Formats: sequence, C-alpha cells, structure tokens
Amino acid sequence: RKEGRRKLEPVSFATFAREWVKTYRPGDPEQGGLKRSTREGYESIIEGHLNPELGALKLAAIDTGRLKRYVARKRQGDPPLQGRTINRHLNLLHLIFGAAGDEELVRSNPVSKKLRAREPRRRWTILSPVEICRVERTFAELADEAEGEERAWCEQARVVFLMVVSAGLRRGEILGLRWRHVSLADPAGALLRVEETWVRGAADTPKSEKSERTMALGERLASELFDHRGRTAYRGDDERVFCNPLTGRPLDPKRYAATLRLALKRAEIAKPMRPFHDGRHTSLTNEAASGSSPMALMAKAGHSDFATTQLYIDLAGEVFREEAWRLEERLFGTATREAKAL
Repeated sequence: RKEGRRKLEPVSFATFAREWVKTYRPGDPEQGGLKRSTREGYESIIEGHLNPELGALKLAAIDTGRLKRYVARKRQGDPPLQGRTINRHLNLLHLIFGAAGDEELVRSNPVSKKLRAREPRRRWTILSPVEICRVERTFAELADEAEGEERAWCEQARVVFLMVVSAGLRRGEILGLRWRHVSLADPAGALLRVEETWVRGAADTPKSEKSERTMALGERLASELFDHRGRTAYRGDDERVFCNPLTGRPLDPKRYAATLRLALKRAEIAKPMRPFHDGRHTSLTNEAASGSSPMALMAKAGHSDFATTQLYIDLAGEVFREEAWRLEERLFGTATREAKAL
C-alpha cells in the first residue's frame, strides 16, 4: 500500500446496495427519494441479478474485469439477457459505485463504457390513419358480436385504442386516469389532466415533472369519452375512466393487449404492435406529420427534453414547410411587397 493511502473499509456489495436503494435521493429532495416504481425496479435487479453474483464480494474487490465476467454470464444465461437489459444493470451499478466512491469505500468506479452492450436500433410499429380507421371498425364489430360483460369490455377497448392513438398517453397514465381528471364541459373545449399513474399495481405520480400536464382534447375523442361515461357503471369523479367492467378496478393491460391483437388480425394488419408503447408512438408520429410545432408536440408527449421529441419529428419526416414560409414573410415580406409596388 502506498504511503498515505487510506485503507478502504471492507463493506460487502449486498450490504451497501440494499442500504443505498433505501436512501438514494435523486433530483429534488422534496420528491422524497426514488419513485416507488423505480425503487422496486432497482430492488428487483439488485436481488434478482446483482447480489447473487456480486453480493458476497467486498466493494473494493469488484473491478472492471469482474464486471466484464458478470456481463458475459448474463449474455449467455438461460434465458440470455438482451443488450438493453444489461445496460440497465450497468447504469444501476454505476450509480451504486458512484455513491460508494462518495463515501470513500472504493477508489474508482469500475463501470467502464466498454462494458456496455450495443443496443439494437429501436423499431416502432406506426399505424397510418387508414389502418387506425380499420382497427377501430374491427373493435366495433367485436363489440356488436359480443354480449354482456364482454360487449362492455370491447366497447371500452375501442375507446382505449382511440385514447392511445389520439392523446398519446403512456400505459400508466391510461390506467391512472379518473373522471375528475377529464373536463368534457369546458366552454373553451374539452381538457384532460395527467396527474396520476397506475404502475406495478399501485397509484403513483407521473413519470416526471413534465409528464404532469394538461392536454386539449379534440371533438371526436371528447365525444367518445362522453358516450363511454354514459355506458360505464363507474362514472363517479373518483372512479377510473378505464376499468374492469364488473369491479371498477384499473384496466387489465394483458386483456386489452389480447383484444387489440384480435382487432389487428381481423383488420388484416400483420405488424407486431405493442398496445400502449407503439400506440403512443403512432399518436406522436402522426401528430408530427400533421404539422404540429415541436413545442406543442413536446408538451403533449410530456417529455423532459427535446431530444426525445425530435425522434418523432425525424420519424414523421416533418420538414415544417409552413413555418419556413411564415419566417420568410416575417423577415422579407415588407421588402418584397415594397419591391412589387415599384
């Protein structure tokens, strides 16, 4: 040991990681630490993957080589983990070892950029307006053919589909929506307030500060919600907009996914489609293609940064031609009109 170099305290990875996840306070201290869903996700990774491999080791004994072997085992496991999942583990390890470094329990953070897996290019299924109309019709057909609770379910599933592809809400936002969050009688137009989500079987706050937002609803979607409220047995202000037709409990995402797959098949759309994720991407990409401004798109999506919104603009191929014309009119319109008058 070099002279003057302090001996590191021998703390095990498991002991430190478990304490860290209880006390980690990112961002605004008023938030009270990690969101419940984030904490549970971290705990799942720590207890299900990291501690079985690294828990008994002392923090200071875990180096880049040890983590390289961890990554290799996870890639070759049964089942093997995908690159995106492995990178989530490494992101968490980077946070844990960063905190350990702050407490002088390790001399450096062993999570190297070279360890990170190359993630495949993200691919989204985007429905066109024509395909959206076909899917809506097949939902209506399924409802017409059903009876009782199944009919109520299919009618609701159609409105869920329209909400996802029109408003672009996340899954947790759809499940967390209550009737008091929806204003259908506002003289200026219908509004929807995102202020609660349903994640991992419990109510939670929205994903970020930007995710808590008020949105204007188009006339068609507002009309569909009005009719849906008239049909459902759960129409009280504190009850869920979308729920189990018999119990009022939050919507079952797996049942909705199965109904959507049936509607897609009947509409002869063979694209693999994630019911909420791809539905949200469909909404925002079509919004960009319709010419919405980047700021309006960012506000609707509830994104915390413009870089995420830019993905939808690029995917839609929106070039904002009208905005370019308006800019030229502002910059050169006066001179052009004066030249024509001469």
